[in-house]
Amino acid sequence: MSGGGRAYVTGIGAVCAGAANVAALRQLLAYPKRCFQLPTAFPANGPTAQLPVAQVAGFDANGLPRTHRIALQAAREAVGDGPLPDAIVVGTTTGGILTTEAALQAGSGDPRDYRFHGLDTVAQALAAAFNVDGPVFTVSTACSSAAAAVSVAQALLRAGLAQRVLAGGADSLSRLTFHGFRQLQLVAPDGCKPLDVNRTGMTVGEGAGFLFLESKPEQGRRALAEVVGTGLSCDAYHATSPHPEGTGAALAMRRALADAGIAPSSVSYVNLHGTGTPDNDAAEARAIKQVFGQKLPALSSIKGLTGHTLAAAGGLEAVVSVIALDENLLPANTGLENVDPKLAVSPVLEPTRATVDVVLSNSFGFGGNNASLVLSKPTSTPAEAATAELPTLRIASVACLTGRGTVGETLAALNAGEFAGGLVPEGAFAKAAPAAFIRRLKRLPRLMLALANTAHLGSGTRSAPDFLAVGTAWGPLAETQEFLRKLFESNDQFSSPMDFIGSVSNAPAGQVALLLGAQCPNLTFSSADRSFEQALLSAALAIANGARNALVLAAEAYEPRLSPLLDPDAAAKPCDGGAAFVLVPDDGAPGARIRWLGETVSEGAASALLARVAQGDPGRFDVVALGIPAAYASLSRHALTQVAAAFPNCPVLPYRDWLGQHASVSATAAAIAAEGVVAGALPFAKTPLPRRRVLLLQLGRRSTAVEVFA
Repeated sequence: MSGGGRAYVTGIGAVCAGAANVAALRQLLAYPKRCFQLPTAFPANGPTAQLPVAQVAGFDANGLPRTHRIALQAAREAVGDGPLPDAIVVGTTTGGILTTEAALQAGSGDPRDYRFHGLDTVAQALAAAFNVDGPVFTVSTACSSAAAAVSVAQALLRAGLAQRVLAGGADSLSRLTFHGFRQLQLVAPDGCKPLDVNRTGMTVGEGAGFLFLESKPEQGRRALAEVVGTGLSCDAYHATSPHPEGTGAALAMRRALADAGIAPSSVSYVNLHGTGTPDNDAAEARAIKQVFGQKLPALSSIKGLTGHTLAAAGGLEAVVSVIALDENLLPANTGLENVDPKLAVSPVLEPTRATVDVVLSNSFGFGGNNASLVLSKPTSTPAEAATAELPTLRIASVACLTGRGTVGETLAALNAGEFAGGLVPEGAFAKAAPAAFIRRLKRLPRLMLALANTAHLGSGTRSAPDFLAVGTAWGPLAETQEFLRKLFESNDQFSSPMDFIGSVSNAPAGQVALLLGAQCPNLTFSSADRSFEQALLSAALAIANGARNALVLAAEAYEPRLSPLLDPDAAAKPCDGGAAFVLVPDDGAPGARIRWLGETVSEGAASALLARVAQGDPGRFDVVALGIPAAYASLSRHALTQVAAAFPNCPVLPYRDWLGQHASVSATAAAIAAEGVVAGALPFAKTPLPRRRVLLLQLGRRSTAVEVFA
């Protein structure tokens, strides 16, 4: 599908320390002024209160959490008064954690106080503001999240699945991130100095940056720039430290340039990730020289000006890249006093006017997640026609874990008419994952490693996957809970660095990459009950663009303190589990197939999705496997009426009644359906499948449709 729809930037929006909008950011880049201060966005005690942060002015506690309000301000500026987006892709790592922290410290047991904790709530706030019916993604790959979000947006435009996408990221300051980086001894006491010989660390910041992308600009709208290439990779080296030679970073840059069809010599400026930590700057400098050789383009890091805005960094720096192209401006490496001679680079020291035609922007994160974007001045070359036809994928291997155990154990229970939900037995991890990998890990990474390893081994391939996509609505809750508990008990002084490292949503995906040696693109989606479906869609897009295979998995892990507060479904009966799939292009070999069919908002638009799925031959399905989260039980009667009208004479089976209530249970349902279409019967009530075709529908705040067939 590459070479289809274009990705023109027709709007930009930004919020960061020292700049409440794009006009202020342009001024800040032209006349740099560090805006670091002592933290007030969260309580700070003792010596830690003297560490500077890059805090956005305003946004005092009022209504929506801080991340959401920062995101809304930047997104509204990017959208402007033009057409509204038909899809949204948001990168974030904090979500509403600031409000969760306050509720936990106060000892609140009221789930309403935690309703904004989920990362997906940021994207949902934007979707509500702009009345978006189409796909709404949340990408969480640590500090590369927003850049990865732009990559996903570009793929949607190229595939013709959207014409206008709002893409970027937002993160707010919080105790979790501030004290987490402090415990890792990565925070500079006097503010960050990227590339400086005396650099001592980063400055934790907050902000938002969004691009409004169009495949074809509306008449009268000026294209500011074009996203012409994106590249993703994973170090598969360490949970936090970059590969010392910058191998993964160089791979992401090369992939982005190849995707753009641009030679390194054509790059005018490189916006570095440049956090100011000794290891990161050194690894990135080595990676730059691997890609560009001895003749380096102009380069600089803006984090000495904005601080490290974490998941928002790639979005904010994409906006800066657009400004660089639009104004022919090379941003300065603010905070730099004496260049580290060991780096052998010559960063831009002052804002400089020069011809800027192509910009490469880097963002790297925990878990070895690397993302590079290539932006250029807009071109007028006509776009090729894009098609929304996604490839059918063959399931080469499948694994699942439920309250009954593995696929075989789950099928046995279901065939006996027994409930298969509940908590995954501890013994299932030891049987499926290497002891050396799972020994010190908590429940979610162990669960995902067991699923990934089982599916990978079952596929019969020895090589690492070409693409890795993970879905998890709630991420590693046990690590988050433990880090905050220890922090509160020590009056915000001490906690476990390992729990902080493990608390980011993409930490389990990083562990999977380490296990399999996978340097491929590695995306984690945290989109509530749609997380699996979005991971599946991203894999389909990757395979359509040449990936030979993809490992897709989704899972949730129950945490006794947080799960009942965050997920109403978990409050009634503890439940966790998930599934993993090795997917390949449909090559005609025997086995099950899977295909993503769509996503839309449930209120008012679900009937349109059902009509589209049913179009042509509503009788082609043997059964509709329906998943409605318990929190949306009020939808059940109306939903059943809609489904019955769209698929007359087709049995409707509520799979959550058999598999339990957790946010990634649709992945488990897909695994059971894959076994069923091959066997000719679903174990749910022993339903026959003469056509060997199952429709998986999930209805909640948003609706998704997936088909599994043989």
